[in-house]
Amino acid sequence: MSRFTIRTINVPTPMATQDPFLFAVYHKDQYPAGDDKMQAPRRGNGSDFDTSKLYRMYHGDRIPGFPQHPHRGFETITCTIEGTIDHTDSLGCGGRYGNGDLQWMTAGKGIVHGEMFPLVSKAPEGNLNRFFQLWINLPSKSKMVPPNQLMHWSERVTRFTTADTKTRATVWAGNLHGHKALDPIKDSWANNPVNDVNIWFLQLQAGAKFVLPKSAQGSNRTFYLVEGNGITLDETTKVPASSMVEFKNASEADVTVENTGGKDAEILVLQGKPIGEPVVQHGPFVMNTREEIMQAFTDYRTTQFGGWPWPEDAMVFPREKGRFLSLKGQPEELPPAKKGGDHGEL
Repeated sequence: MSRFTIRTINVPTPMATQDPFLFAVYHKDQYPAGDDKMQAPRRGNGSDFDTSKLYRMYHGDRIPGFPQHPHRGFETITCTIEGTIDHTDSLGCGGRYGNGDLQWMTAGKGIVHGEMFPLVSKAPEGNLNRFFQLWINLPSKSKMVPPNQLMHWSERVTRFTTADTKTRATVWAGNLHGHKALDPIKDSWANNPVNDVNIWFLQLQAGAKFVLPKSAQGSNRTFYLVEGNGITLDETTKVPASSMVEFKNASEADVTVENTGGKDAEILVLQGKPIGEPVVQHGPFVMNTREEIMQAFTDYRTTQFGGWPWPEDAMVFPREKGRFLSLKGQPEELPPAKKGGDHGEL
């Protein structure tokens, strides 16, 4: 019996996940050059997710993105590759990040945030925006922790290249071949190494081979081939373009991934031990019982999770503003001037 279950994915629609992950989507939008207000040339319809277009406006009007909306009971992990994201939230925090930065945000007992994609560049090539957004669940004991966020600037994110230079790996969480990611946010399920949470992004040139190490016992593993024509697992299992693969028993043995598709391939790997608790989700709220979901709606109607302190629902920062993070009551944080972290070789 095969160790792998292969299914088709349709970028950029959400992809199926396994516990402890709740949601995964690969955003890829080729936005045109922005006008003087960083706007797109067309107006969104309020819910623009058309996969047949070069780009989507999502819930944005003239600037694409997701204006203010609430969350409770889980955390988001936004893993950027290219492009710009402006973040604002009900805690009064704001920031601009992208081009390899990684944001962890714990919704906990409740937060309202906005994620907008201003078209900063006026250049003819436009504004390519590529990133993964992941939702990872919180166990019941942590669902009502205070909301929080953490930024890992690209200059410090763990990356390495194999000795043959054919594979580039980014370690957003966990550990891969001895290359350890920066620490997750404090209340995350990923913060305990026993939970074996790993998030890896692999970029394989044509013909490249890369070994995925076996997981801890009991962990779930899924990987997503989001770019490329196809790959082969352990020399026998063919994985076509735009596919996801669930591993039946990732702790059984290492797996060799070979890019046999003739063009560069990009793969997201999600791994972790399941939380193993009931999951009840309604829109932006993820709890353990229906009663807790109803309470979340009541609390949001009553408190607005602290209210929205920004002048616009779809808040963006000036074009000339660089990458930054502003946490209420703290000095503004900027990316490091020099590269750090693990940028080694396998």
